[in-house]
Amino acid sequence: KDLIYLHENTYDFTYQLIEGEGKEIFDDFSKPRQRYVSDIFDQIMARHGTSVETLADAVISVRTMQEIMDFQNDVFSEESVESFLRSRLIIQLLCDHYVALSKGKATGAVSIGADIVDVVDDAVTEAKHVCDANMGVAPEVVIQPTESISGDFVPPPIIRSWLHHAIVEVSKNAMTSNIEQWNGQHDMTKDSLPPEVVVKILYENNTLAIRVIDNGTGLNNEKSEKAFRFADSTSQKRWNRLEEQQSYAAVRQPLGSLGVGLPLSRLMMRVFGGDLGLTNNGDSGQGCTATLKVSYDDKFQAEN
Repeated sequence: KDLIYLHENTYDFTYQLIEGEGKEIFDDFSKPRQRYVSDIFDQIMARHGTSVETLADAVISVRTMQEIMDFQNDVFSEESVESFLRSRLIIQLLCDHYVALSKGKATGAVSIGADIVDVVDDAVTEAKHVCDANMGVAPEVVIQPTESISGDFVPPPIIRSWLHHAIVEVSKNAMTSNIEQWNGQHDMTKDSLPPEVVVKILYENNTLAIRVIDNGTGLNNEKSEKAFRFADSTSQKRWNRLEEQQSYAAVRQPLGSLGVGLPLSRLMMRVFGGDLGLTNNGDSGQGCTATLKVSYDDKFQAEN
């Protein structure tokens, strides 16, 4: 109820700002008033900052109670969770967009003509740091831009922070899977380092595709069903915002172990007509491929 109230209150507040008493701010758009509005949107973003972990905690608590009571129906359906998260993401994006515009960035929160290889490289580097901090080793990652994104290739407009988040999540999972497979090998036949992860960047069917390919354990039926289930994590230790703020750890892992990484990543891709999917490389046990798709479809974006 608190989360629902937060969203309703935010919509009412923004409406009042634009259509009600705050309308005079936009009629006289001086620098001081621009800063005033910018500060308000900063506050809205901050208010939404904890909503994902709050929802995750609620989902986990309810599921635990359902298991104890042997109650089969899931109170938090995939549709209701996705609707809530989509609303939260878009509110934060709009706020971020306005704040960026007010600070002089011509395209706001949208990146035009971004170097996609550079975006991938930044995300992969972060994923390697996280993997190394958690598991003591990180596989090498080979980034392979294909000929389809050379020459006259024009990258699509992207929300760079969203694409970065999604690439970090799937790369981190691919590295972890490779290490688990590597750890299971016999010492006599074990390589000195885990097998590498390959990232292919290509343009096909009016879509920018980023494929992250591992050589890990692959997906069985149970993993496939739970991969995009919100707040479903096998981690024994739950992430805590206060603990992370007080930690001296060199590598930060916001929302780590809450089971929200892949669901959020897929939703970020879908907001503007893209997607995120997982498939096995041949038979189970030969690794998995995560495919991120960014759409060029102007019609979809205009209608949504």
